[in-house]
Amino acid sequence: MKSAVKKIHRYVSLTLAVVWLVQALTGLVMVFHWELDDVLVPGVRRPLQPLAVASAAQRVQAERADSKVTGFYATAGAPDRFDIYIEDKLGRTDVVRVDGAGRTLLARPLDYEYGRTGIIQAAIVVHQTLFFGDRGKYFLGCSAVVLLSNLVMGLTLAWPRRGEWRRVLLPGAARGRVATLFAWHRACGLWLALPALVLIVAGMLLAFEDPLEDYLGTGAPPAALADVKSARVTSLASALIAPGAALSVAVDRFPAATLSSLRMPSPGSPWYRVRVRQPGELPRVYGTTALYISAVDGRLLAIDDAFKASPRQRFVAALYPIHTGEAAGLPGRLLALAIAAWLLTMLVLGILLWSGRR
Repeated sequence: MKSAVKKIHRYVSLTLAVVWLVQALTGLVMVFHWELDDVLVPGVRRPLQPLAVASAAQRVQAERADSKVTGFYATAGAPDRFDIYIEDKLGRTDVVRVDGAGRTLLARPLDYEYGRTGIIQAAIVVHQTLFFGDRGKYFLGCSAVVLLSNLVMGLTLAWPRRGEWRRVLLPGAARGRVATLFAWHRACGLWLALPALVLIVAGMLLAFEDPLEDYLGTGAPPAALADVKSARVTSLASALIAPGAALSVAVDRFPAATLSSLRMPSPGSPWYRVRVRQPGELPRVYGTTALYISAVDGRLLAIDDAFKASPRQRFVAALYPIHTGEAAGLPGRLLALAIAAWLLTMLVLGILLWSGRR
């Protein structure tokens, strides 16, 4: 049985090694990709003025009359910068980054012409979808399932007997290159395998987030919105209430919260959705408290309060902060960085060990 487990562990690892190497390498970038991206965009820091950012979205809409602004989102790297998303007739999205005063810093593609999006955005897309959209996302989710089973097999094989933990975790000099590689592969695997399992499970569930929400019933908008009568509001250009007014409603309701994003009205959804992060929420920037404000008369239609959410909603909302480590603050993010480096090291050691044995 042990011999069979070894063979399965070895050849499964070799089969998916390239995929996991790519995930580990891009994972190293992903942990602090917000900060890295903002550092690469020059511009003077300006105090955040939410209404100025909302006005910038209206300005961008006026400049690109043939496209529609779908929303704006905190960059998560600097507290005074937001990305305005604008979609053209072909369904392609551009990003216009503005500072706290609403002044444009850059404009670039988001989901096409990846040579112009920048290396950070390209790494994000590779890590999440491999450039294959939902198919790539689900493929990576399946590869995460295989990685989990492979880690469990590796732990089963590497688990020391009583009294051998110190010798196994801190291997000394071994006879021969293969024996040295085996000792360090085993030791490294035991160092971080358990926290790695937690992060990988969260990442696997994120890959299947849409079907997971459908299964748990957490993806539907608040029931109060079902009673809202349909209105001829299909975009920012057709809204009677400006986005700045919607922001003011959110700020008045949650004065201690920070702005995460604002999504514009769309066909069938004649309201603004403003997301804020309340103090104490697990996400570092993108809070899960959402306010729905009518684009027709500015009424507050519904609120999804993160602290009043159901256990199932909290479970789904916790997946991203756990996968990125930000649920535990900076130490958690550093642990996520270490796990990405650990996976890369384990793969390299495993390939060298297999090559040496051959």
